[in-house]
Amino acid sequence: MRVTRFLAGALAGVTTLTMIAGCAGQIQALEPKLELRDAAKQLGEAQRAGFTMTVTGSADDLVAAAELESGDAGVLRRLFNSSVTVAYDKAGEGAEDDRASISATVDGVTGTEVRYVDKTMFLRAPIGELAATFGASADELAAMGGDQGPGLDAFFDGKWVSVDTAALGQLAEAGAGVPAPDVESEKALSEFTASATNLLEGADLVRDENDDTHLVATSTTAKAYGELQRLVTALASELGDLPSLSPSGAPSPDKPIVLDLWIVDGKLTAAEIDLLQFADGATGRVALRLEMTTGAEITAPEGATKLDPEQLPGPASTQPYLESGSLLDAPTG
Repeated sequence: MRVTRFLAGALAGVTTLTMIAGCAGQIQALEPKLELRDAAKQLGEAQRAGFTMTVTGSADDLVAAAELESGDAGVLRRLFNSSVTVAYDKAGEGAEDDRASISATVDGVTGTEVRYVDKTMFLRAPIGELAATFGASADELAAMGGDQGPGLDAFFDGKWVSVDTAALGQLAEAGAGVPAPDVESEKALSEFTASATNLLEGADLVRDENDDTHLVATSTTAKAYGELQRLVTALASELGDLPSLSPSGAPSPDKPIVLDLWIVDGKLTAAEIDLLQFADGATGRVALRLEMTTGAEITAPEGATKLDPEQLPGPASTQPYLESGSLLDAPTG
């Protein structure tokens, strides 16, 4: 009896080991996707989250890939000394009280920020520093000031100003002659999330042998273009008439797209995509990098000066300066 039980147990053990060995490859391939799925779910359910976007790598490689003249190359080089941080705060149930902020460092100049709180937009920017960074003269800087009204004066002084978003929408309709699109933020976020999920679910996902936190996802330009078609169709009702995307417009030939992801302790901490993989013949690496930031409460800044949207320059007054490539001489009142 004992011999029989021993043989039966041994047979069961051998069978189990054989099955595990046969499925090991499938388990190994599936495991990174499950980890990424859990991390994405956790991020989507967070009440507060955000990310900082930077450009990393070699400025010389980017300039070479873009084949720009030295004057235009300076603009690209500024990207490596700039960053944008985007954050959201759900604040409560539903989308009505959602809050968001965008802050930027432009070629080393900090202080540009936009916040959306309680249907009001708050913004500030170090106008003088930014203008000087991009080559404005002392006379041009002086011309930007003056008695333009409390709101614009405060804004050009680098202080916080506030604008009623409903009034901005009305101004946009009046200036452009067409209704401003009313996009449901929840639907837009849901569709963008679905597109990202679809692409990652259909990608080949492997773990870096030298870094357990590093996952490498490989998709294709054809899959990306197909998902873009789906996204445009899904949001067409909110955004109005959008350019149609036909299969003939897809990039040819089909090429791989590689995305790097980092997950630490079950949380997505960073994502990076090499921009030079889209430039034929480019060498080196220039990556757009997103680093997840710790969520924080987003509040209305104190002491903001109310800005009347009617004070803002309309399309007709700024068009000549847009065409000439300079906004420094545009009227501000």
